[in-house]
Amino acid sequence: MAADTGTIRAVKYFYYSSFIWLLIGMLVGLIVAIKYIAPDFLVWGPLGKFLSYGRIRPIHTNGVLFGWLSMAYVGGIFYVLPSLTRTPLSNPRLAVATGVLWNIFMVLAVVVLLLGYTTSIEYAELPLFMDVYVVILVALVIFISFRTIVNRNEKKLYVSIWYIMGSLLWLPLLYIVGNLPYRWIGGVPQANMAWFYGHNVIGLWFTTVGVGFIYFLLPKLTKNPLYSHKLSLIGFWTIATFYVWNGPHHLQNGPIPLWLMKAGVIPSVLLIIPVWTVLANVFGTMKGKWHVVADSIPLKFMIVGAIFYLITCLQGPFQSLMGPSAILKFTNWVIGHAHMPLFGAFSFVVFALMYYSLPKMTGKQIYSTSLMNWHFWLSTVGFLLFAFSMWVAGVLQGFAWAEGKQYGMQFVEVILALRPFSMIRAIGGGMMFIGQFIFVYNAIRSVRDGKPIPQQPTALIK
Repeated sequence: MAADTGTIRAVKYFYYSSFIWLLIGMLVGLIVAIKYIAPDFLVWGPLGKFLSYGRIRPIHTNGVLFGWLSMAYVGGIFYVLPSLTRTPLSNPRLAVATGVLWNIFMVLAVVVLLLGYTTSIEYAELPLFMDVYVVILVALVIFISFRTIVNRNEKKLYVSIWYIMGSLLWLPLLYIVGNLPYRWIGGVPQANMAWFYGHNVIGLWFTTVGVGFIYFLLPKLTKNPLYSHKLSLIGFWTIATFYVWNGPHHLQNGPIPLWLMKAGVIPSVLLIIPVWTVLANVFGTMKGKWHVVADSIPLKFMIVGAIFYLITCLQGPFQSLMGPSAILKFTNWVIGHAHMPLFGAFSFVVFALMYYSLPKMTGKQIYSTSLMNWHFWLSTVGFLLFAFSMWVAGVLQGFAWAEGKQYGMQFVEVILALRPFSMIRAIGGGMMFIGQFIFVYNAIRSVRDGKPIPQQPTALIK
């Protein structure tokens, strides 16, 4: 079947754009990490305020969430849907135009945040006109994706399509609830609404699309059929049922009713069910194929990403309990935990998807296997250094606060005691950034200089 050039052009545009925002977001994140050691780093004269911690930290979070991972996700969705529906992507020119508009949005977001225009709500910092812009972008992606599904030539909806459809329906609802009504309310309800968005955008967008990609890649990379479709659907419906109630656990031991705190804990613990279904399917599908991991770097990324997903979902319920939350909240522990799903789990899954799909779109092999290995090990070891330094620092910090050392000179002494952990964090962050630089370099060289694949599988539709 002839190659679907429109689909390939749209996927490439989103992939290549996400590369740029990956490097920008990671570089700004590294600068943020260095500021924990040297607060005046890159603070010069009248321009210093634009590079102060308070302005560049949301650029890091928005850059990696909207620019890197979300654009990579949309590119992945535009690749996976035509493959699973045996149908070309609907409206490919509109898809490319959406990518152009998405990049304009990202540039505007960086400018707005550098100038200090922010709502000060974590993960929802952008002003109202930017929120409306996001809703329009998501609406365009929904239109293209669902039109592709409606026009499909494959009757059966594979489980990855379920996860993608659910994510595309939940995302605009979450974004609107989390970014628009809170402007007209205040106090505890505002905080509760903000965490409804802040937590669920991870669970019902980044997690669910990432799990859909895992289910797409598992049979492709192992050449085994998926272990259990029934388990995958149980996972889909349980995550849809339980995840939306988790926001209140971010306000544990805070000024909300006790029943609401409990209501946030119970569904957090129940999330072990969808996590178990994913891991059971991963290990079940891998049966008899573990030897393939040694030679397949995309499979390494996917397996390690799935393990990080498991650890994320064990940490989450643990720190949602009132006792652990009393120690860990407001400490460095949360920084380590927050990076686990977004970098350790689902960025790894996206790396696997890109290494799998780029050769099929370009007809060229990945330029360097050695560079792929460097990307994997720098990302994995760098992230482990980063995460463990934050978790240990967070525990020490939490117990110090509990002993009343959050005031006066004792507070300064605690901060100085945490300095070695901040240095390890910066070293780990530096390794993670170098790893992503190698990834992007290798991808560019693959497109330009990769060896042609014999019997080039240019068609997305099989």
